[in-house]
Amino acid sequence: MKNIILLFSLLFFTNSYAQVQKKFFVNDVTTIEYVTVNFCVNNKAQISEVSIVADKTTYDNKSNIEQLRAYLLSIEYYPDSKLKNNCYDSTFEFINSSYEKKSLNKEECLACKKFKTGLFAYKHVLYKDVIIKRNRKIQKEMNTDDKQVYKIEWLSDCTYVLTYKRMTEQRLKHLIGEKIQVEIIDIIDDDSYVFRSKANFKDTFDYGVINKIK
Repeated sequence: MKNIILLFSLLFFTNSYAQVQKKFFVNDVTTIEYVTVNFCVNNKAQISEVSIVADKTTYDNKSNIEQLRAYLLSIEYYPDSKLKNNCYDSTFEFINSSYEKKSLNKEECLACKKFKTGLFAYKHVLYKDVIIKRNRKIQKEMNTDDKQVYKIEWLSDCTYVLTYKRMTEQRLKHLIGEKIQVEIIDIIDDDSYVFRSKANFKDTFDYGVINKIK
């Protein structure tokens, strides 16, 4: 795992008062795996405890998980941080390194047509109960408590744009009208796909796996 070791070693020299790295590209996962931790911040604004949340963790490389723990224990927030004297859960993504720049060619994209409509689910430890209902114009994401509605516009067989339309969660309503560019970058077992997305209000890419269930 030279790539992640190098990444962690660089972070050890640059993490003071910095944003915490949440995504790591590695060579020992097929698609994307997750590590969820509970971390505590002491009165000095330093992370003082880190424990693994087993039921929300799918990555099993103990060496890299230990490096993640060591990295988090080296984090120091600003002295006036509101995070002090409390504990929090946080989920980290370990992503197949080929996905950082991967794209499907035109012929491969033809196989994505089956994902334009149907029922879907995220393969993500935090969104296990979310069902995606998609037709050619609207995508709805629902669980027992919340619903998000997006306009979906397909630019090609493997790229689409989601536009926020309606959110039941008050904290998300300010996103109405914002857009997310999504590219399907891999097809897994014929009924699942890996996506790379970029919201127009964020500087970084997101990655995930969606399974078609109907």
